[in-house]
Order: sequence, then C-alpha cells, then structure tokens
Amino acid sequence: MNKDVLIIGAGPAGLAAAVTLLRGGVEPIVLESSSRAGGSIVTHRENGFLVEGGPNSLMLEKDGVEDFFHQLGLVPLEASSEAKKRFLVCAGRPVAAPAGLFGAIGTPLLSLRGKLRVLGEPFARRAPEGDETVGAFVRRRLGAEAALRLVDPLVSGIYAGDIEKLSLRSAFPRLHLMEEKYGSLVLAGLRKRRAAPVRRMVNFAGGMAEIPNSMVRVLGEDRIRLGAAVQSIEKNAEGWRVTWLNDGEKHVALARCVLLACTPQNWEKLPLPASLSALLRPWHLLAAPPLSVISLGYAREQVAHPIDGFGMLAPGVERRKILGTLFQSSCFKGRAPDGHVLLTTFLGGSRNATLTSEDEASQIKIVRDELNDLLGVRGSPVFTHITRWNRAIPQYNTGHESLLALLASASKTYPNLFFTGNYCAGVALPKTILHAITTARDILEKLK
Repeated sequence: MNKDVLIIGAGPAGLAAAVTLLRGGVEPIVLESSSRAGGSIVTHRENGFLVEGGPNSLMLEKDGVEDFFHQLGLVPLEASSEAKKRFLVCAGRPVAAPAGLFGAIGTPLLSLRGKLRVLGEPFARRAPEGDETVGAFVRRRLGAEAALRLVDPLVSGIYAGDIEKLSLRSAFPRLHLMEEKYGSLVLAGLRKRRAAPVRRMVNFAGGMAEIPNSMVRVLGEDRIRLGAAVQSIEKNAEGWRVTWLNDGEKHVALARCVLLACTPQNWEKLPLPASLSALLRPWHLLAAPPLSVISLGYAREQVAHPIDGFGMLAPGVERRKILGTLFQSSCFKGRAPDGHVLLTTFLGGSRNATLTSEDEASQIKIVRDELNDLLGVRGSPVFTHITRWNRAIPQYNTGHESLLALLASASKTYPNLFFTGNYCAGVALPKTILHAITTARDILEKLK
C-alpha cells in the first residue's frame, strides 16, 4: 500500500499527529505494537469509581489544544474550585501550600530564616554558565529551605524526578526565561501578574480516555493497526519502505514520510537503518523511573481529613514512602459513588524506585499505612486498583538539549523523518499534543 505518512506509535502524540495530517488532506497510517491505542492514557471504570492510570487531568491554555479538542467534539469537565488548593506534607501532616512565590512569605512551611531568604530573591547572584539543575537554581535564587520544602515536592508531582538532576532550561524553560528577561522571579511575577495566561484544569465526563477514543473515531480503524510488529524500516529514493506483521500476516507500506511517535526506549527495538540507530543510541539512556498509580476508594466517613483540595505532595525531606496523593473525587464529578471518595497515590519515581518492585498487596499496604498516618483513613478500602509503569515519565535531566540536537541531526540526515512525543517539548499532555500538531503541520508543509 502507498501512504503519505507512516506513524509508529498510537499514543496521544501519534494520534494527534495523524488527525492533523488527515485534516490537512494527507493520508496517514498508524502502527501500534500493543493491543490498544492511547499510550499513557488509561481510564478504568468499576463499581461506580472512575480511575486514571496515567494523566489525571490537564491544564488548558490559549495555545490551540482546546480548539483541537473542540474539533474532536470533546467537552471539557471543569475542576471544582477546591482543586485550586494544594497541600504539602510538613512535620507529618498536610499543610496548605502557598499560592505562588508571594504566598511563601506567610506559609508555615518555611522558617523565618527561610522566608527572609525568599525575600532576598531579587538580589540573588546571576545564573552560571552551563546547564543548571533545578535544585541549584532554586537554592541560588530562593534558598535551600525553599528548595527542599516547596520546590522538591512540586517537581516530584510533575516529573516524579530529582531536582538535583533535572535541567532547569529543559524541564522548566519558563523559569529560565523569566530570570533571563527580568533578572528576578519576584520582579517577573510583578510584571507578569496582569498578563498571566488563563489556565483551566479539566478532565472529561468519561475520563481522559475520551481524548484517544475521539481521535480513533476520527481516524477510523482502517488507519490504525494494533498489534503491529515492525519487521523492517528502509529508506529509498521515494521515501520509506516499512514492513510489519499483524496476526502473522505480512504487510508492506511505501510512505513519503515516517514519524516516530513511540517512546525512545522502543527505538532500540525498531529495525532502523544502522546509521540512524547509531545516531539515536544515546537516547536509550533517557531516564524514566518506574511508577505505581494506586487508587483506593473509601466511604466518606472513613477519611478524617476534609480532603478539600487537589491533593497532597510529600517532600523528600519528610521521608515518606509515597510521592503524593490526589483527591480525585474532590476535583471532578463522577469519580466515586455517592457517599464515597477516591484517593489516587503515586509510589516510586526517582525517589523510591525500588518500592515499585514489591507485589501489589505490599504496595497497597504501604499506601494504606501512609494515608492512615497523613489523612486519618481508617479501615479497609471498598475499592482498589493499581496501574504499574516500568518506565513512566521521561526525565529532562541536564544534557537533554544535546539529545534533542541528535533528533535535529537525524532529521537533517533523513529529511523525511520526524519525531514527536512527551520527550520533546514538555511532559504535560497539552505540550505533547501541541508538539504533535506542530510536527504534523511541518510534515504537511514538507509534502506540498
């Protein structure tokens, strides 16, 4: 068969790129090695509970993603007003997190010395040369206490990573640009307060799975091949020749362009041209620590804490076994039956990776013990569900820019080869989808 674009990977990025290409008049085909489309988006319904095993919500901004959802027929479900409230664990109890940098001055999470150090932020020394870590940046600008008590748990909630390894420029480019432009986070905050983008936290009535499901409906089953085992990827004068097996049957496609939308750890398994494999080999070392997503349902009276917020995060200095817990039923309607609550807890990440190797019963016990101690949860859950990821969130550690440069080099060597995924322009789902849309538009321009 002849196709304009062959996409490898039917996660959110691959599907979003395929939809954009199709709407641009280009015929795509998507190959997915697993038995389902959607990648990291996993929604599970059982006994009146709605559980997310991957992304639990997303933040919408005026960047084109909401328009893309609207065209798919998706209707976002707004988070409750309570979702604006966050908790950080301090001295063994959840404490309301400050709302932004200025709120840090009145928070009980920092000592008087720590608050004075935050106030001195405008006088902090300028950035050093090189790829600074998030931890080094925060200590330099806000002090060690703010790094440990405020930023470490927040970063863990996004990346499940290590602030001493994550690159500021790659993982949090906005902070890097704020310092570069204004010389101070405080001054940047004052300047940007009036022009702050409107951001809305949303999910969907049927869960996050509505996103890939809607894209699959647009594409149609004939453009998505599940359970496809790629056998060869060869470059020729016309473009690419790709062969794969489906249920033992061999298929061949001649495509003008190839878009790799699978995770970098899967590139090693693909039969890419030898020179391309060698060029991409450093990507095989991209860290993506394991993570267990453990959802427990309780009768409301079993939980002493009011759980009146988005959730809680635990700083590493607290020595907790969990990274944090989301109060799912407090954020979105329809997540638990009447009179019940749903709590989703994260275990593992860079901090406690070995805990994810425990059996499910042991992991659930760890979470129950932690929730008992932190939220006053009593008795056995009425519902349990666990999703385990051997490799979860890609880590934008120092040196990530050099990895991205390899992708640019690969696309220069192979002009009809493109890349997209959550390893490119941000791990948040909207950033992943936006990068996929932009990449698809680049392909459309290429094929003109």
